[in-house]
Parts: sequence; structure tokens; C-alpha cells
Amino acid sequence: METASFRRTIGAAAILAVALLSMAGFLYRETVGYLTRQIDDALIADARSFANSDPASLPARIQKALADDRRREKAFGIFAIDRTRLAGNMAALPPILPGLDNPQTLTLSLNDGEGSTSEHVRIVSTSLKNGNLLVLGHATESVDEIREIIVRALLLAVFPALAISLIGGVVMSQAMLRRVEAVRRACSSIMQGHFDRRLPVHKRQDEFDKLSVIVNAMLDEIERLVGDVKGAGDAIAHDLRTPLTRLRSRLERSMRAISDDGPVKEAMQKSLGDIDQLLATIAALMRIAEVEQSRRRENFSKVDLGEIVTALAEFYQPIAEERGLDFVVACQPAALVDADGDLLFEALANLVDNAVKFTPAGGRVGLELVAAPTGSIVRVWDTGSGIPAEERGNVLRRFYRLDPSRQTPGTGLGLSLVSAIARLHQFPLSLRDSDSGGLNVELFCQVDGDAEVA
Repeated sequence: METASFRRTIGAAAILAVALLSMAGFLYRETVGYLTRQIDDALIADARSFANSDPASLPARIQKALADDRRREKAFGIFAIDRTRLAGNMAALPPILPGLDNPQTLTLSLNDGEGSTSEHVRIVSTSLKNGNLLVLGHATESVDEIREIIVRALLLAVFPALAISLIGGVVMSQAMLRRVEAVRRACSSIMQGHFDRRLPVHKRQDEFDKLSVIVNAMLDEIERLVGDVKGAGDAIAHDLRTPLTRLRSRLERSMRAISDDGPVKEAMQKSLGDIDQLLATIAALMRIAEVEQSRRRENFSKVDLGEIVTALAEFYQPIAEERGLDFVVACQPAALVDADGDLLFEALANLVDNAVKFTPAGGRVGLELVAAPTGSIVRVWDTGSGIPAEERGNVLRRFYRLDPSRQTPGTGLGLSLVSAIARLHQFPLSLRDSDSGGLNVELFCQVDGDAEVA
């Protein structure tokens, strides 16, 4: 019910219902109105004819008219000035006496020779030449029957029409949803790095197809531009890595040739550190590019998160103690996840390394594995300075570093690599404030419903 196609179906059905009811109302008003006007015209004509006749002959004419009325629809009444009935089948003078220009429908008691009956009668009244009052009427039973037939027929037509329109709308909306789902799957695949995927295009060339053609052309251009940028980036990284490696080798050989520890050797050692930093940056960039292009999905297998957390704890526990930190580890049994174990270890190692690096001495760093209904949560928290809420999206970008961390050695690519690995695995990554005052990073590792618990 929350889809736009279903809402449009309901809206179209509502419009159809309003149109049908409007048409039904018009048909009802015109049909019943026409029949009522026919009765009124006949009553007025008969009343004028009787009024212009000899009053002495009227009782006989009325009796003959009643005798000829096999459907018992006519009503007559001649009344004296004192309201006494002189002739006709009306039991009493009606309480309202409409004139010839204003026929009205009243409920009257009529004597049909076998007893009195109560009928809805359309009546008019006029004065006779001798001063008596003539009342003529026509029962509306036939009009009421036709009214009921029309209402019943319209109701029988409206409900099936609504049902058919709803069924047709649901069928068409399902077809529309299937096309939207195909587009969604294609877009999801493109977002995961498969830039060769395109939106489906059918032969009928409707609005969806025309839009898909435009989007596919745009994706072709984006794929070309990304390829050009990637090719340039890979070429630059490769071209830089080779001469930097050679330069590092020359510096090492030159340092071995220098026997004393003078300023020249010290400068060469600093240069080696700078070269190592550049090589590490190039390696990290190429690593991110490799992950983002999903080259490593062939290495996915069932991975035990408990083993990864335990290995990280064993590696970083001594480092944290050396820096004067309290390293807290909590590991619950968790289901196996479909992942690249090496990449997952690398991502979590980056998170733990940052927590240890940016937490001052005397603080605490936590590494936790918590079981969840549809997966497992790996949580890394610390009591450091944290990351402001407005900066948490920025720190996942390449080379972005907060001002306080610019004096700390690093490339500014660690969290970018973590984000790329999380996207490759389709594991949600969240950053928020820790209960201990620092940063809390959670990686939600989703598992299949039939996954086994390690």
C-alpha cells in the first residue's frame, strides 16, 4: 500500500467511482424527472378539461375513468365547500391543495372498491364552475419502481466496474513494480562498482525505456571518465613507486658507505622516512582502488569473526599496554559471515590502530564482538577525543584528517580503506559517540538466515 503505483491505482479507481456516480445521478435525475413531468402534464391537462366541463356530468366521467383504470393509478375527488366528498375515490380532502402550476406528491388514502389503501399520489387541484373543488391525482408507484430499477442497475454496474478497475490497476502496478525492481537491481550493482552494468531497455520504447537510454548514455560517459581517471591514477602510482623504490635503495647504499653519524647521515635517514611515507600512501591508494573495484570478491568464504577479533586482541594488547592503555576485549559466539577474511582483518585492524593511536595514556580501548538477530556487530571504542558529529562523514574521505591529528604520522587513508571494505561487503559502518566519552565505531556484519554459529 506504500507504493506510488498502488496509490495511483486507488486514485484512478476513486476517480472512476466519482465519474460513474455522477453519471448515475444525472441519469437518475433525468429519467425520474421526465416521468414525473409526464404525469404532471397529464394531470394538468385533465384538470383543465374537467374544469371547463359541465359540473353535473363530472361524477359520471370520473366513475368511467376509474372503471377504465385497470392499473388503479388514478385518483379523483370532488369536494363541496364544507369539505364533504361528492365523488371520486379519495377518502378525504387532502391537507394540502396544490394548484395547477405546482403539482405535489402526497400520501393519500384511496378507496379502490375493495378497501382503502395508502398511496403516494401526485396531485393538483382546481375550482369548478359551481364552486366545488376538484382534486386529480396519479399514483407514483410506477415511477418508484423505475427509480428502484435504475438505482439497482447503477449499483450493480458501479461495484463490478470498481472491482475490475482495481484488479486491472493492481496488475499494471505489479508490472510497473517489476520494471522498477529491475532498475533498482541494476543501480545497486552499479553502486557496488560494476560500472559495466546498464539499465534494462525494452523494444516498446515507452517513457521508462527513453529514460533508461539517457541514463545508460550517462553511465557510458561516467565509465569512460572513471576509467581515464583510474588509468591515470594507476599509471601515476606505478610510475612513482618505481623511482621512489630506486631512490630509497640508493639512499640506503649511500648511508652504508658513510661511517660517521653526522648531519648528512641524519638527513638521509629523514629522507628515507619521507620516502617510506610516500610509498605507504601509494600502496594505500592502490589498495583502496582494488577494493572499490571489487576485485577481491572471488576470495569470499565463510569467516569466523571470533577468530579475527581474537587475533586482533593478541596483536594489539601488548601495544596498548606499552602506551599505558587499558585494552578491553569482549567476544561472544557469532555466526559465520560470507566475507574476505584478510580484508575484514585489515579494516578492523585500522579501526583498532586508530583507537590506540589517538587515545591518551591512562585511557581505555575496547574491542567487542556482539551477536545480533540478523548478524554480528564488531565494535571498537575508546576514551579519546572522538570525532565531532559534523566531521564523521568527512573522515571517510581520502586524505581527510582532523586538525588535531595532522601532527600524528599517517596517510589519512585508513578510514577510507575501512569504508571501501565495508561497502564491498555491504556491511553498514557507523560512527557515533562512545558512552565513555570517545568514539564508537560499529561494523554490522550481516549473515544469511541459515548461517551456522561458530
